[in-house]
Amino acid sequence: MNRKLITGFAVAVGALLLGWFVASPWLAAKALGDAAERGDVQAMERLVDFPRFRDSMKQEFNARFVEEMRASSGGDPLAGLGALLGPALISGAVDALVTPQAIAMMVRTGEAPEADEVTRAEPEKDQPEPKRTLGYRDLNTFAIGFQDAERQDRAITLLMKRRGLFGWKLEAVDLPERAAPAGR
Repeated sequence: MNRKLITGFAVAVGALLLGWFVASPWLAAKALGDAAERGDVQAMERLVDFPRFRDSMKQEFNARFVEEMRASSGGDPLAGLGALLGPALISGAVDALVTPQAIAMMVRTGEAPEADEVTRAEPEKDQPEPKRTLGYRDLNTFAIGFQDAERQDRAITLLMKRRGLFGWKLEAVDLPERAAPAGR
């Protein structure tokens, strides 16, 4: 009898831990959304790895910048200068832009921020809520996607990374690909 009781207890504890392991990113995403809605800066700082998030944002913007420089250079001799200065300008802008308030705005609106929008407290009233999708990308990466049919160019996917067995932090962002201009 004792052996069956111990085995049953071990199975129940294992199932509980497995359930917690699988559910933990949804709980972390909910905590991130709640902190964003409340404007809780301290909670945002606990839930976001700001240095890694900034690096991710810099990579996304630099890739977009290089793509746009290639598409628009057309043999311009100043394009090389722009290619040299662009990453430094992007780095400074991202460092100034990525704050708890800016990330809270991204979580609330599902849009990549622009410098003049970061202080806006709420999404515009006539703007519909973006559709949120939640799901694992892999065992250690959880994606919070925002889909807005009207403004796909500003939609984002926030990526949370596993910390230990049950902890999660927002570490990266995926920005949508820019559509090529017509005629290219």
